[in-house]
Amino acid sequence: MTDALPLPSSPRVIPTVPGPPVIGSVTQLFPHRLRAFLTGAYREHGPVFNVTGLGRTFTVLAGPEANVWAVKSSARLLRSQEAWRANDEAFGVQRSLISVDGEEHRAFRRVEGRTYTRSYLGANLRRALSVVAEDLALLRAGDDLPVAAFCKAVITEQLARVVVNGAARPYLNDLLTFVQTTLMVRVTGQRPRLTETLPGFRRARARSLAMVETLIEAHRRVPPAPDGRAPDLIDDLLAAQAADPAFWSELDLRMAAMGAFIAGMDTAANTLAFVLYRVGQHPELVPALAAEADSAFRDGPPSLEALGALPHLHRFVLECLRLHPIAPAMTRTATQDFTFAGCRIPAGRQVIVATTVPHGLDECFPDAGTFDPGRFAPGRMEHRRPGAFAPFGLGTHICAGSGMAEGLILLNLAAILRTLDLRGDPAYVLREVARPTATPDDRLTLRVAGVRHPAVSLLA
Repeated sequence: MTDALPLPSSPRVIPTVPGPPVIGSVTQLFPHRLRAFLTGAYREHGPVFNVTGLGRTFTVLAGPEANVWAVKSSARLLRSQEAWRANDEAFGVQRSLISVDGEEHRAFRRVEGRTYTRSYLGANLRRALSVVAEDLALLRAGDDLPVAAFCKAVITEQLARVVVNGAARPYLNDLLTFVQTTLMVRVTGQRPRLTETLPGFRRARARSLAMVETLIEAHRRVPPAPDGRAPDLIDDLLAAQAADPAFWSELDLRMAAMGAFIAGMDTAANTLAFVLYRVGQHPELVPALAAEADSAFRDGPPSLEALGALPHLHRFVLECLRLHPIAPAMTRTATQDFTFAGCRIPAGRQVIVATTVPHGLDECFPDAGTFDPGRFAPGRMEHRRPGAFAPFGLGTHICAGSGMAEGLILLNLAAILRTLDLRGDPAYVLREVARPTATPDDRLTLRVAGVRHPAVSLLA
């Protein structure tokens, strides 16, 4: 099926997806269109095909067989540098956790990974819960909840408090402008470089970086102590810098401290927005979800383990991750010639591993276009098929914060359903936009039909 062994004497010709002259398929590669486009191309052309546009060629590896291959071989045959180099340069560094591979990547991950884990979130759950409780307390019966904006505000502040012991609320608009614009200019190509010269962006960049630098200095002045605060991401970075100053420059430190916002506030927030969209679209499922949320909070804040054991809530989140995955694909560069599915991919070729194409295939998930959390129930477990389910990427570069992201989504969903009776607009038709990852547009609101329990009770 796949191999990366001796090249065949007559490799299969890689088909090219047709597209308009010059621009080719470029407009289909934006994050909110990417998964549907790659899934359609896979159905038509098979597990290997080329996508062209604006003088560039990408070779796409797709399907469950590509995911199985990626787990086994991507660390050896693909690298990340080219996809993320421009983003590193925007922060004044030459390398970062997301742009390097091999031992260097493992070194970054050893230092940065601890505070992105589900267990770290579990130890700081009350801090995360207080954020969503504060925002829910502002809502009254008859209010409209603006889904995308609400999720961005909650997740960004949770990351600030939990991961770096900071406060993002005064800087929220600056962080969103700086991080989202940088990614859209440097990574996804949705905006021209000229955007970075605009006064609004420059002001947001300066304020965001100043916020992080102030946090780093505060951590230097007041280190963690047994009778004080526990160590967080910045403390781990400072300890690593003290142990190996040649590896960790001040700019490397700043980039890593920004990592929580670069990698988390857009992706986890957008997924939570899709979860709330599904709450509005599937009122028949809400009573069971709300009952589980009530039971989870009946005796005070639940543990993440207890939340994860609630079958309806957990399956609901997993089905949202299937249909609205955080990372629809991975862009890499071939480090050497290799073959996949009988096709030769040359060294230096830009490769897209279409990790979430299987999410939309009936052969992996029967009736794949239907929202059905029951597919994750015992007796079905459709996601257990090898290569079928990869909402956070695959291989050595699988999202370092996947545990925290899933935990935050589950925690916030339970807290929201415990507190509010929400109703969707039956006439609303989902429109996805890319900022830079896919998110429901700003028209999506949920009506607060009533307050089920006071938000303060989440912390009681």
